[in-house]
Amino acid sequence: MSPPPTPAATRTALGFLQVSTVRGAAQPFVCEAGGDPAEPRLVLGLLTSGTAALLRGEAAERLRSGELFVRDAAEPFALHPSESFELHLVWIPRRALALTDGQARALVHRAPFAGGTVAPLLVPLLRQLAGAVPGYSPRTALQLAGSVAELVTLLAVEDAGSGPRDRGQDRQKLVGQIRSHVDARLWDRELTPATVAAAQHISIRYLHKLFEGHGTTIGRWIQHRRLEEARRELGRPGTNGTTVAAVARRWGFASATHFSRSFRAAYGVAPSDWRDDRARLSGAPGNADG
Repeated sequence: MSPPPTPAATRTALGFLQVSTVRGAAQPFVCEAGGDPAEPRLVLGLLTSGTAALLRGEAAERLRSGELFVRDAAEPFALHPSESFELHLVWIPRRALALTDGQARALVHRAPFAGGTVAPLLVPLLRQLAGAVPGYSPRTALQLAGSVAELVTLLAVEDAGSGPRDRGQDRQKLVGQIRSHVDARLWDRELTPATVAAAQHISIRYLHKLFEGHGTTIGRWIQHRRLEEARRELGRPGTNGTTVAAVARRWGFASATHFSRSFRAAYGVAPSDWRDDRARLSGAPGNADG
């Protein structure tokens, strides 16, 4: 009798994510390297049934049901299950994650995990998404994709923050103060690493060091927060008459062109399309930007 066919991962779009579910018997499954080198991606995996050995190169790690792992999409990995299995995979653009390259590498090399404070939130969300991807509206799909990306970013921050606690608590408090300062001044086009450092009475070098240890850079964090608030405003009911240019100004972008380019790079859709889709779903007419 011939062996059953090797399971394949057929991807379905969820906003700027791609999601697939692989089911198979106790036989190897290989996730080949792929993608555009100019658009690097991470692969988030969740084993929902069975147990397996997770292989990357010569390294092998035990993977149990309910555990997460993260890999670089440019590198192949293999799953060697000991029984029938189900595996959810999510491809995430690196540009959608507020992470430094070093923090992304650390997350990719982390062993499979299920504990901590973030994984218990992410695991049931991935289970739900994988079972209902085609049923989401474009607006909902983009919001869910953003939620997944934010939780994956938090996974990296949680991992980076799991060191000695002697100076860690003071640094954590300072980072919280800096983030609050940034959130209160997102509208200010003069909000830069230099002005943030001056407001907190610390050096720019130390500011960058703080954020490197928390999974991002200060410049990327400011950009990320501005884009998130702009996206929320454009998707809010009753804002179909709001122009993209007005939103760009309100959240500190130098121009509507810069904002639109940054929005599309982060979320894979133009801000006007995102706003008009929300208006269409709510039954209101879209608004052309002039």
